[in-house]
Amino acid sequence: MIKNYFKSAFRTLVKNKTFTLVNILGLAIGISFSAMLYVYVSNELSYDDFHSKSDNIYRVLTIDKRNPESRRTYGITVPPMGPALVAGYPEVVDMVRLFQFSGQVVFEIDGEHFQERNWFSTDPNFFNVFDFDFIQGDKTTALKDPFSLVITESTARKYFGDENPLGKTLVLSYIGDVKVTGVIKDMPDNSHLKFNMLFSNIRTDDAWKNLLNDWNSFDAYTYIEIDKNAVIAELKSKMPALQEKHMGQYENKLEVDFQSIKDIYLASDHIEAGTETAHGQVIYVYIFASMGVFLLIIASINYINLATAKALIRSKEVGIRKTIGAFKSQLVTQFLIESFVLTFIALILAIGIMDLVFPYFNLITGKEFNFSIATLQTYLPTLLAISITIGLMSGSYPAFYLATLKPITAIRQNESAGKESFNLRKVLVVFQFVLTIVMIVCTLAIGNQLNFIQTKDIGFNKEQLIVIDINNGNVRQQFQVMKNEFANIPGVSHVGVSSRVPGEWKNITELYVTSNDAPGGNSDSIRAYFMGFDQDMLATYEISLKSGKNFSSNQQVDSTTVLINESAVKTLGLANPLGAAINLRKDGILIQVTIAGVLEDFNFQSLHRKIEPIIIGSWNNPFYPVDYFTLKFNGDPEKVIKEATRVHALFDEQSPIEYHFLNEQMKMFYVAERRVGLLFIIGACLSVLVAGLGLYGLATYYIERRTKELGIRKVLGASGVDLFLLLSSSFTKQVGLAFLIGSPIAYLIMDKWLEAFEYKIILHPGIFILAGLIALAIAMGTISYRSIKAARANPVNSLKQE
Repeated sequence: MIKNYFKSAFRTLVKNKTFTLVNILGLAIGISFSAMLYVYVSNELSYDDFHSKSDNIYRVLTIDKRNPESRRTYGITVPPMGPALVAGYPEVVDMVRLFQFSGQVVFEIDGEHFQERNWFSTDPNFFNVFDFDFIQGDKTTALKDPFSLVITESTARKYFGDENPLGKTLVLSYIGDVKVTGVIKDMPDNSHLKFNMLFSNIRTDDAWKNLLNDWNSFDAYTYIEIDKNAVIAELKSKMPALQEKHMGQYENKLEVDFQSIKDIYLASDHIEAGTETAHGQVIYVYIFASMGVFLLIIASINYINLATAKALIRSKEVGIRKTIGAFKSQLVTQFLIESFVLTFIALILAIGIMDLVFPYFNLITGKEFNFSIATLQTYLPTLLAISITIGLMSGSYPAFYLATLKPITAIRQNESAGKESFNLRKVLVVFQFVLTIVMIVCTLAIGNQLNFIQTKDIGFNKEQLIVIDINNGNVRQQFQVMKNEFANIPGVSHVGVSSRVPGEWKNITELYVTSNDAPGGNSDSIRAYFMGFDQDMLATYEISLKSGKNFSSNQQVDSTTVLINESAVKTLGLANPLGAAINLRKDGILIQVTIAGVLEDFNFQSLHRKIEPIIIGSWNNPFYPVDYFTLKFNGDPEKVIKEATRVHALFDEQSPIEYHFLNEQMKMFYVAERRVGLLFIIGACLSVLVAGLGLYGLATYYIERRTKELGIRKVLGASGVDLFLLLSSSFTKQVGLAFLIGSPIAYLIMDKWLEAFEYKIILHPGIFILAGLIALAIAMGTISYRSIKAARANPVNSLKQE
């Protein structure tokens, strides 16, 4: 019996080639793309869950409440916080801290110099809290002794090749010998912690010991492990008492909070100074999951529409089967088997599509998913689940609909056999185009926002700037000589020196500013960003000085003056800022300076954030030393880099040159948005393709039903244009209705997405109108071939049809 069902299913599919081809292509595209999106979404949701204690690991956060209008949260806290939590609260069973005191470590192996930026120093019990797989060494003792080092597998290959790295010695600049005591597998892709080198304590001096007990220095990334029966909210409620005991000076100013390690990747956009190098966004998870579901629904709708459209053709078959004794259950089984056969043929095609497309999918998403015959079993459960769901979703309604047709009605091919599903087909077509219009609107809006980011005036010129890191203390001491050498490179027009740069991709120093010159005597401090500039930075970056004067070359005068931006003037409430005295405070250092100039506001951070107050001090400030050269160049960048490398080698024999093109580096702010935009374009194109396939098939059956009617109309004088408009009018109305429904939905989605940007486009009506016109053009283009062919057909042949 089952064998006969399958035979009948294959015969039906072969007989109805248009129906079969349209559905197999649509379902194959839907299965492959939705499966890839499912893999991506699953990966995004799986961050840090590979740790056996992930449910009980939390990061300690510091919340700055000094400005009620903009509370700021930091992923860093004071070093004694972790030990105090373990000692004073039974809920906390363990803790581990991470430290990173400089941008890179410079070291020597067998006389050759290297540098590494992905590193941390940590407590000996790190591997008691976190699970990373050891290849060599013992996790219980690898970090037990000071000056020990655990490296990743790829780092071991990079520096030691095929040699056994255990016991090898690295000579760290200003530190001394460090011994490799362990090798772990490379960081899992779904880990928020990324490092190549993990040191045990590499400082043992008194300053380090004092820092570990300093309740005023926010230098530690702290993680705690709580008891499995503990409630984190109860622990948080006890924090005010701890703060009162140890941090009374910050009463009502700071707050201690906790964040689950499993929330760090997707819920840390608002958190500054954390260990993570990249963030995901929950809204993208929702969007991509929805895209996958949308595509599956569109493909399933194609099947339902085409299957019910064929009701008149297959109704006689159903009537005859029922007349000779077929039960309803048998008919349902027959039609469901047809659905599953078609779906599993689509599944095989989908696997082939995924094999071809996954490498490009990895490039777009920045992931490293491995799809091959060897790993197919990993993906097969997902693919089978999707295919079975589609088979049931697509086949159930047509199966039960056709199986319930009355025998007499079915045999007579009465028009009523098709009318019951006609309104449903209209609804489903409208729904298809609602989803398609939403995808098109979102694609257009994201594209406009990304273009806005690229073209917005950010207050300085980011083009043709090479930023070179200063990684050596000796260079800082003689930077002026090195700067002069850079300035002599052919093609270099300006050279500036600074502690940080506009468009900075690292953490920017912050300090507290007070002024008594504001109306009413504003003694409350504001938190402001700080950078140290030399006198050539404004010209190098083309930053506009609104009033006052720039730094001079007189170090003594410059050290007592600062430049501030318009936002700082407003926040401090200064009516006459030039010549006003302000106090700058950070880490126990307090100085009084005079405002020499006011800068026009410029976006020194990404456009996700509004322009904050910033203080520009002289390069010889007491808060942060110079850390970058910036070269403004014209002409061939390769020649400039070659000469800059030569100059760098003359002054720094230990560290290789490290440079960035600022415009390229700033693009990194918007990597996630570009990936989302590209995925939206792909998703929208695939949605359009699948919906177009279904519409073509539906138009084919719709026109076949009206062949005789069209012949009569043509005999009575209807022109080809009249017939085309007649056939397309129904679909035009459906697209119009879909536009009215889909536009508000798309607006809500994009309005929510744009909230991530402080500077953004306006969702003007033109975007929605263009999306509607695109959808209409797609619909008309899809059905035009069948409509024109029907309109041009010989009416005599049409009237001869049975």
